Amino acid sequence: MTPGVEALIAKYGWIWVGLTFGLAAKYALLIKRGVKIRAWLVIADILLLPMVALIAFWIVKQAGVDGEGAALLTAAATVGADRVVKLYTDRFLRQVDAVLLDTVAHRKAAIREEVQAELSANRTMQDIASGKRAIGGE
Repeated sequence: MTPGVEALIAKYGWIWVGLTFGLAAKYALLIKRGVKIRAWLVIADILLLPMVALIAFWIVKQAGVDGEGAALLTAAATVGADRVVKLYTDRFLRQVDAVLLDTVAHRKAAIREEVQAELSANRTMQDIASGKRAIGGE
């Protein structure tokens, strides 16, 4: 093996072990809960795996652990990744809903004002036409 490959294995090997065991543990927990494993679930997890690897590498680096400790932290990050994604997705959707409701309320108020101004102008025109009001509003 070349020194470059050995260096990569030494640096990232335990993270790959942790990702593998974490993914296996996640599916074991899902099976234990009675969740039917479908292809889309596996594809979604594979697509999330690079992000989980980055997070795990950062956690391992910050914690300053090597070897089995790195694998354990990575496995924990892998098992808990879907919960973190769900938490942030729910939080994001709540913020979008709040902004959307605020925008809708402002638009409704603007529409009401516009309709009221139109009705008022029509009423003034009718009053002027029927002679109830002078043209200058006197």
